[in-house]
Amino acid sequence: MTFEQNMRTFTGCSISAMALTLTGLGVDALGVNCSLGPKELEPVIEELVKWTNLPIVVKPNAGLPDPETNLYNVTAAQFADFMKDLRKYGIKIFGGCCGTNPEFIKELSVMLKREGNPAAPHKYIPGAVCSATSTVVVDEPRIIGERINPTGKKRFKEALLANDIDYILGQAIEQIHAGADILDVNVGLPGIDEKSMMVKAVKALQGVVDVPLQVDSTIPEVLEAALRAYNGKPIVNSVNAEDSSIENVLPLVKKYGAA
Repeated sequence: MTFEQNMRTFTGCSISAMALTLTGLGVDALGVNCSLGPKELEPVIEELVKWTNLPIVVKPNAGLPDPETNLYNVTAAQFADFMKDLRKYGIKIFGGCCGTNPEFIKELSVMLKREGNPAAPHKYIPGAVCSATSTVVVDEPRIIGERINPTGKKRFKEALLANDIDYILGQAIEQIHAGADILDVNVGLPGIDEKSMMVKAVKALQGVVDVPLQVDSTIPEVLEAALRAYNGKPIVNSVNAEDSSIENVLPLVKKYGAA
């Protein structure tokens, strides 16, 4: 993915969210490219390696372009020299993006053959869940808001039957203002299409809040629909020790990289 100097993508995705989500989905390597030169990319790389033990790919631009000439301000030799300083992060694959050419790759290859490339040390990655923009590390008790749930709530049941998404969003915002770190989402109610409502609720919630979500249903098809619609690494609720629950739900947790 491409990150800017504010450590986010153009659409606001954080580095930790990218690493947690894609690692959970089973990618073979994670990388950053474009947008910045090798010197400017270093803070991004430093943050990325904190969140994964997968092989890291780095393909910077040839520095930054001159807005008048559109020429980049780093030569091939300088590019290789800057990349030499990045080897300490255990990068597995080096390359170049905008402004680079075969000469840059040649200089990079010569440098790596001459200097070598140390292997990345295996690191402890903290347990965490995330939305696309916010990560919550679960290294201490966390507050999970449970009010998006119709059990024992007449007004919530009425909202579900009336397809009143605004009521659900209001409950979400109130819980976040009260200190919730994560929001549980349960829309199970007789008389409605739970799968359709779950997807609608998850998409709507992601549009107005940035805390991670906990998808909550006893129906595997509903859970899978929610996991497919979710941007990030959520928690899956409603798993018990019964064989049917384990056999139906845990494969979904693995497939979608959830917690």
